[in-house]
Order: sequence, then structure tokens, then C-alpha cells
Amino acid sequence: MSIDLFRQRLPAISGNKSPPFQDARSARDWLKLLPLINVTVAHAEMLTSLEELNCSNISGLDSLKIIEQFRESAHVLQEGLLSRYTQKAIPLAEIELQAWQSALQLWQAFEKAYGRCWHTALSGQTDVAEFMPLLAERTLYYSLKVNFSYLLINTTIPSEQWAQQFTYYQLAQVLGVAQKKAKDSLISIGGSTTAENIFIHSLLLNVANPFQYNLRYLLWINECLEVFASRCTLEHIAETLPNRSAYTIDFLAPSAPERLDKPSKDSQTSISTLLLAQALSKRIKLLRNGEMPEKIGLGTTLSPQAAEALLTDLYRQWCDHPVERSLPRRETQNPVAVGFGLTNLHHWMAEGRFAPAPQDESQLSSQELMQIRLFGQTSAMNTPVVLPHVITNPWQTIDETATGLRLQRTHDGERINLQQLLIIKDQQQFLIGSIRWLCDQVNDLQIGVKLLPGQPQAATIRAQDAARFGQTDHTEVLLIPAIVALQLPNTLILPAGWFRQGRLLELWDGHRKTRIRLVSILSRGLDFERIHFVASGGMN
Repeated sequence: MSIDLFRQRLPAISGNKSPPFQDARSARDWLKLLPLINVTVAHAEMLTSLEELNCSNISGLDSLKIIEQFRESAHVLQEGLLSRYTQKAIPLAEIELQAWQSALQLWQAFEKAYGRCWHTALSGQTDVAEFMPLLAERTLYYSLKVNFSYLLINTTIPSEQWAQQFTYYQLAQVLGVAQKKAKDSLISIGGSTTAENIFIHSLLLNVANPFQYNLRYLLWINECLEVFASRCTLEHIAETLPNRSAYTIDFLAPSAPERLDKPSKDSQTSISTLLLAQALSKRIKLLRNGEMPEKIGLGTTLSPQAAEALLTDLYRQWCDHPVERSLPRRETQNPVAVGFGLTNLHHWMAEGRFAPAPQDESQLSSQELMQIRLFGQTSAMNTPVVLPHVITNPWQTIDETATGLRLQRTHDGERINLQQLLIIKDQQQFLIGSIRWLCDQVNDLQIGVKLLPGQPQAATIRAQDAARFGQTDHTEVLLIPAIVALQLPNTLILPAGWFRQGRLLELWDGHRKTRIRLVSILSRGLDFERIHFVASGGMN
């Protein structure tokens, strides 16, 4: 690609806007007055000023000096805004979406501000040309930030964003600066990196199955990639583990990497992951031997067990992932009904199949006992029974395996979150599971469902000593009877936070009461715990 063609793809240095600064000195004075303690106001002011800078005639060199001063403050403001749109149910509410759009626009403004500086550098001015490695690193760094913003809200990266990122990397390649290091104080380890490392960082982040991780895990992976990306290179024929394919990109068709046995076009290049595999396996072994994550460059965010599990998943995904799935997907187009929320799911399973638990005198209050003795009934008995409304949404099955399904729907419907409990009604069959991954695409919402074994039934529970404390109500839960053939024990689906080992409960399954004891927690999600229990006493 010629330099002239690159110039056409770069943000232009033109416009009639007048930002509140004209050079580095006035920008420094303006920044001193920015009210960083008020995140919303300061964020809006910085975004407006950068957008005006990008639509002004301020030269590339002055623009570079200005935005270099803004970086640290901008990152502080972005962190302050993070909690307003991350770890939220999808689709985002209007106020959450506005916060995310503001954060995205600020990263885009930085990406554009550095991108327009390339015009001056390409013109041959020596005072700017010497900063080419820095410009290459910075443009790709903020292109990565834009990509990460989409992943933070479980949204696919637009094709035009991939095209812009590929353009910046190809420009760095043509100018011979893709592998030259640039100092960057925001890189936590080493304080410097290359444009190629940043580009590989972005590619690996996208193929790490990011839609299945919560914010803490995503931030951890993103930070670790500052080191892991430096263990990779881009080659036409990549070095990988034996009999493993490589992630490949095509510069003529910019998009996320795909696994291919080998490149079939000259425009394709692949990520060599052999050294990355060695680095990951070494750290996994050290963690298994009791080493602490911070001692091997993995920070203090995760416990050794969590870090080991996550690194093992990343190793399989980046380095040891076969082309063919061990569990092949079967394509299907079955419409299904899906329900969320434990109480709602209990009511769904109870329809026509569950009788409420009877009350005895020990469960009645003194006022209710007096009403029975005087009038033969309580006021509660005269209250008409109102059947609860069960909420379900229509979804479409895309494909399925023995252990899960991929579902799709339009953006209309309930807001949902990762690791949320759900039940799927496929014809007359009920399947229970949780959301393993969640992806908000341009026209629809897709989820990957991890199925839980067994057939769910409605049930209620009550703590054994609840009546003594005036707590006579039963809690609505789900019961999954044991499956002897699969060696699966009796399990309960309880609200999050209910489990305590050895806790005694009274279980009503619609027919009889059973005293039970909670044994162990088998799995947990956002709004549920799957618990193994055993009978602990007689039955009524």
C-alpha cells in the first residue's frame, strides 16, 4: 500500500474549531484547572476539548505535545467512569449506555488525535519524523482501548474499527517502525513496548473468549497481555505447538483472527504462539507448585487457584486449541421459551404440578391461632389466591452440543447477565442451565448456555429453626432429583448466599416434608447456588 493511500485513511488536520488551548503551554495551564474530582464534568470537558482539537488546524507536532500531557488525567477519568457501565445487565439501560458512549468517545478522540499527527510525520519534518515509533505505538494503543471498550459491555468490535487498527499497523510496517520500542509510562511492566506487541495484544484479547469473563478477569487478562503479547510475533508461516493451527488475519479483509491450518494468501499472516505456550505452561507449573501470582508477574488481583484456572483456559484457547471441536455442534432452528429468575422459574415449574406446603399450628402466629379458635379460620384463608404471572421470552436455537446450546433473540426482552440461571422449554422438555457467555451483536443478542444435569422441579425450603424466630414463610427453590445412572446426587438450586455446610432445612417437594442437611456446593452463579443435600430425619 502506498504512502498516499495511507494518508487518505488517516484523520485529516483541518477544521475551524478553536479548542481552549493552542500549544503545549496553554494546554498545561488548562489541564491544571480541570476539576478531576468531579469525574462527570471533567470527563465531558476533556472530551469536548479533544474533539475540538481534532477538528482544528493545530499542527501535528503541537497536537502531539498537547495530548501527551492529557494521557494520565484521561486514564484517571476513564477509571472513574468504569463502574457506571460495566458489570451491568445487557442490554444496557439508557444512563449506562450514555456513560459507556462517553468513555468510548474519549478513547476514539485520543486515537484520532494521534492518528492525525501522522500527516506531519509523513511530510518529512524531522522534528516529528523522529517520533514515528511513538506515534505507531500510541495510535495502536488507543485503538486497543477502543476495542476493549466494546468487550467490556459484551459487544462485538465493528468492522470499521478493525479496518482502522489494521491501517495503523500496516503504516508502521511500511515505515519500518512496527518493531521499534517506544517509551510508555502507562505500560506497567518495562515502561516500553512496540507497535507490533500492541497489535498482537489486541488480536489475542479478542480470541480469548472475552464474552465469558467478568470485569475482574477481563482487566487481569488485559494487563497480563502486556507481557504475553511480547512472546509472540507475526509471521506468514507461524510457529505453534505440534499439530495445532495458528490464528490468522488477512490485511485485505480486516477482522478478528481465525484459526487456519496455514495461510492461503500473500495478504495473510499468523500469530506465532510457541514461545507464548512455553511462557504460559511455565507459570501454570509454578502456580501448581505453590508460587504466588505476584512473584511471577501476574499481579495480586487473583488467588493462585483462580490464576491457574484462568491461565489454563487461556493456554488452551491461544496455543492448544484444535481446529475440530471435541463436541461437534449440531445446527438447529428450534424456537424455545426461556425464563430467568429463581422465583419466576419456581412458578413456571409449579404450574399444575405443585401444591403449596400445608401449615400446622406450630407455624401459625398467636394472632392466627386466636382467629381459628374464635372464628374457625384466619383472615388469610379468606384472601383470594392470586396465581403469579410467569415471565418467559422467545429465543431461537442456533446450534447445540451435548452440554450446551447457543441461543439468539432480538434486543427486546429481559436484561440478562453472565452466570445467570435460566430454564429452557424446548417443546415439552425443560432444560436448566446458566449463561456461560453473552454477546451483544449489531442486530441481535446471543448467549451460550451451559446445561446443568437433571430435570428441575418446584420445591420450597424453610430453615429448621425459622418458626422460633417468627419466620414461617417458605422460600421458593428448585429441586433436581438424583440420577443414579450418572452418579448425580440430589441437588437444590438455592438463592445466592443460602449455603452453609451442615445447615438443616425443611424441604417440601409438593407431596411431603423432608428434613435435609446441606452437604456441599457443586457450582454457583450470579443468582443461584447448586447444592448437594441428604435426608437428615423423618418425613411427614
